[in-house]
Amino acid sequence: MNPRPAVVGGFILGAITLGIAAIVFFGGAQLFAKTSNAVVFFGESVAGLDVGSPVTFHGVRIGSVKRIAVHFSSETMTAKIPVYLEFESTNQAVWEGRKFGGRAVDFERAVKAGLRAQLALQSFVTGQLRVDLDFRPGTPAQLTGSVTDAPEIPAIPSDLDQLRNQLAGLPLRELSGSVQQALSSLTRLSDHVDVLLEPLAQSVIRTADAATQTLHATDATVRHVEADATHTLHDLDLLLVDAREQLDARSGELSRTLVTTDRAVRQADTLLESLNDLADPHAQFRGDLEATARDLAVSASRLRSFAETVERHPNALVIGRATR
Repeated sequence: MNPRPAVVGGFILGAITLGIAAIVFFGGAQLFAKTSNAVVFFGESVAGLDVGSPVTFHGVRIGSVKRIAVHFSSETMTAKIPVYLEFESTNQAVWEGRKFGGRAVDFERAVKAGLRAQLALQSFVTGQLRVDLDFRPGTPAQLTGSVTDAPEIPAIPSDLDQLRNQLAGLPLRELSGSVQQALSSLTRLSDHVDVLLEPLAQSVIRTADAATQTLHATDATVRHVEADATHTLHDLDLLLVDAREQLDARSGELSRTLVTTDRAVRQADTLLESLNDLADPHAQFRGDLEATARDLAVSASRLRSFAETVERHPNALVIGRATR
């Protein structure tokens, strides 16, 4: 009997055994893991979503996209895109104490609680998408009911789709026209400003030159005034020194003059007191003066009478006054 076929068969069985062992060692947990499926109908483009794309819940991967199909309707001439999700019973997700997989998930109760599916951007560079699950109880649950082999999770518009709808509702053409008009106005304004700024810049330069010259002239004037002020202060200082010397030299004369002045003031006070005494109505000297004045008045009257008599009778000087 030829032993070579037995050796070859042994090598083949050994290779198969090693292959199975490697699969069990490196990925056997997922090979024999229990899974559960669900389907989502997205009403927007799924470009960037491929089989194997991750299914996440708040960033934690709990499954992957198993299959993407297209269902056409000849009656409505529309197409629906069901995306089949596969959830793995791994330790990352737990539903009511059991691993998220197999028959553990009650999708109907989860949908009533607000479980929704949404497309999310996986990478800005490649544009790859992922399916993100979250509880959004305030969003409507729109179910198609066209698939019976897997539970359906309602879909809500993605952030990109909402942004796309908002942009579609904007009057972009009118906005573009307004932007172009604004740019044209800015261009005209810039040209007008350039035209105005050139003479203004020249005027500013001339003003700056004039201001510089004025500053130089002012500086020279200030220096000149400072020199004159210094000279004047020096002369004033000399004058004060001379005045102080004159006062020191004349201090004796000033003292004598003050003494003489004081004496004259005292004599004037004495004279005023004498005059006050003369002016007193009860003073004897005033009475004598009044008597003398009366006598003088009587004498003057008699003299006037004599003069009138001589004037009328000149011979009275010879023969005397006639007696009656």
